[in-house]
Amino acid sequence: MIVLPIPSLAGLTTERLRFRPLSLTDADWWMGYLNDAEAIRFMPFTVGSRNDCMTMIQRSLDRYAADGSGLHVVSLKESSVPIGQCGLLTQVVDGIDELEIGYHLLPQHWGHGFATEAAVACKRFAYEHRLAASVISLIDAGNLRSQLVAHRNGMLPEKRSEHRGVEAIVFRASLL
Repeated sequence: MIVLPIPSLAGLTTERLRFRPLSLTDADWWMGYLNDAEAIRFMPFTVGSRNDCMTMIQRSLDRYAADGSGLHVVSLKESSVPIGQCGLLTQVVDGIDELEIGYHLLPQHWGHGFATEAAVACKRFAYEHRLAASVISLIDAGNLRSQLVAHRNGMLPEKRSEHRGVEAIVFRASLL
């Protein structure tokens, strides 16, 4: 069972990062993600699609209103430069409500530990707020970078499932 609404991650910080809610004005810098074929390789988006960019942001805005969940902007603490999105998302997987940690970084910020740092902060937030008994990450079998982040966040592959018509590995970590 997930405790709703999910509290906002606004103001959450780590050693190097700060979280804030997304807004439609984030589309300009987020197009850097949609413009990179490698970044969106495992996502149902078209390279360079401003519409897909706006749809992705709007999905989080709709989630905030519905249950408090959603991706948030992750920025570098010292410069406020946005580097990606990370957050807690409610998902239905195999008919069960789950709390997912989702993360997407601009490619130029890959390989610096930022995704792991942000994902660990989300897991800790879920634990501290007693939001669920466990958290998951839904990851494409070919997305080895995201799988490594999940492993570094203490998650283990549990099963394969279909989510929104796409096969994914369900990584899980207990919060109990």
